Amino acid sequence: MKKYFSKAISLVLLGLVCLGYASCGDFLDIEPKTFVSEDNFWNEKTDIDQMVAGTYVKMQADAFIQRCIMWGETRSDDIGEGLDASNQTSIYRTLKENLLSTNSYTTWVDFYSVINQCNTIIEMAPVVSEKDPVYTESDVLATQAEMKGLRAICYFYLVRAFKDVPYYTNAIQSEDDVEPIAPSDGDSIVKCLIADLEECVSNALKAYPKDSGNNYNSSKNRITQNAIYSVLTDLCLWDGQYQKAVDYAQKVIDAKYNEYEEDYSSGAGVAGSSGSVTLFQSSADTYNPTPFPLYPCFSGDTYGNDFNQTFGGDQNGFESIFELSFLYDGTSSVYLQNTACSTLYGSTAQDASQPGEGYLKCDDQMVQELYNSTSGSTFDNQYDVRFYESIYPTSSEYSEGYPAKYVWKEISIKKASSTGNLPFEATYTGDNYANRNFIFYRLTDVMLMQAQALIELGTDDSQYDNNGILISSNLSDELKRAYYIIYAVNRRSIMETNANQATTHDLPSLTSYNNKSLLEDLVMKERKRELMFECKRWFDLLRICHRDGTTDMVRSNVSAKSSSGGSATLFTNYESLFWPYNKDEVKNNSLLSQKPYYGNDDDESSFSSTK
Repeated sequence: MKKYFSKAISLVLLGLVCLGYASCGDFLDIEPKTFVSEDNFWNEKTDIDQMVAGTYVKMQADAFIQRCIMWGETRSDDIGEGLDASNQTSIYRTLKENLLSTNSYTTWVDFYSVINQCNTIIEMAPVVSEKDPVYTESDVLATQAEMKGLRAICYFYLVRAFKDVPYYTNAIQSEDDVEPIAPSDGDSIVKCLIADLEECVSNALKAYPKDSGNNYNSSKNRITQNAIYSVLTDLCLWDGQYQKAVDYAQKVIDAKYNEYEEDYSSGAGVAGSSGSVTLFQSSADTYNPTPFPLYPCFSGDTYGNDFNQTFGGDQNGFESIFELSFLYDGTSSVYLQNTACSTLYGSTAQDASQPGEGYLKCDDQMVQELYNSTSGSTFDNQYDVRFYESIYPTSSEYSEGYPAKYVWKEISIKKASSTGNLPFEATYTGDNYANRNFIFYRLTDVMLMQAQALIELGTDDSQYDNNGILISSNLSDELKRAYYIIYAVNRRSIMETNANQATTHDLPSLTSYNNKSLLEDLVMKERKRELMFECKRWFDLLRICHRDGTTDMVRSNVSAKSSSGGSATLFTNYESLFWPYNKDEVKNNSLLSQKPYYGNDDDESSFSSTK
């Protein structure tokens, strides 16, 4: 642990240096101090501003975002072996479910570096306020809430990756302060995070002043009240506090509707107008009194509008809640590049018309199922725009594909010009910069978390005969409300070939989901379709396993990736769902012991490559 903290302490001021590469807009237009000491730092508001900005820069680091992807996606059923992955030992072994304590992605220093910087700012903010009257008490509370939001995101990633991890909230500013820390129970950490955020959320800013930079939006690229409510929704869903999850999600949904009313409603009523926001609600939905404001997937006769507004162009779209901004000035220079996504998913940085493929690709079976109209495929029908928006095919037969999110700048989808397996065809446009923003939370994610919490709260008293045939169904209001949330998210993503946007390919009606189990399956499939490659899928599966105390959800969804190619012994132990502790961390922290499941797992001979 001392080795880790030495690294974290040495990195705690790295953000100050990095600011020179990330300045854009008022928040980031702060000259970094090249020398920091107790005498000339922590004296004025700009010192706090520099440290806060530096915290976001730390999160933009390649190692940080790569771990978000590796921990949240790579072990899931979305991901397969991409270009040259077999020569990337840690990635390859992760894909094959052969996790060792020597795997480079078991290191967590980048996350604890952010955590320690958050702790330091939280502790020093009141000290600066006493010295600088410009930095008021309300400013201090807002800063602390912002840092607690970032800290919670980091700890929640660590808990879902490793289960039990060292947990501390004090600032460690020198090696003299370093003491070994035993791992705390992951569930207890989550409860602490919930209590922490509940106490501070009202102090967080609802929005930040608009910056002068074209590609930076403080209200999307920094922690706001909506961002904290989104984190709380996620935490409460994991912890089984389902009514709280519903309530916190509703605060985000209401805020987004109010934003729509204030900024978009006057010119956005016509679905399909370029860049508009449209209200989505089934005519039969009496359970969600306020419609959901979302981008339509179409603009005129072209689809892909929702992707372009969320992932393409300048990004920071209406539906965004919190995303890290990777800035470029539009002419010649790149301030920051999202090299994590370009390395793992691919990039158009070298050729705007043809992406360089990444180490991870889409699961082949998932791609082939839709192209061949396989019943029960991930996207259910070939009219779901998210198939084209999520997956870039490497052949016209869709035999395989790579992630489109975080790679392409724009997607244009139109009715196919010739008869073939697919009714639509997509044109992908890139740029020569690996500058796709990295999204942590957006509106549809929160909506579907609310739907999942409602399903957990809901009841049904469906009656079946002796042959298992449904006699009667009576779903509770919570289950009906959940269905219509899912319907709204799904409906905005359905393409049609006729001009009046008929609902031919919509979800089946509520009567087709006549029990709680079917609705749970539906929301899991909808989250997979909507949030593919956004570091959600593995954690979604893991959340159900955590709820049930079994590995069944993972076992039933994730294809065998073991080196032996068999699934009989894959994920039979709950501990196998989490990563081992890094070998060096165990060695250097006397209070950290390797998990029994992994034992002495660093023997290279234990892995038989299938290259």
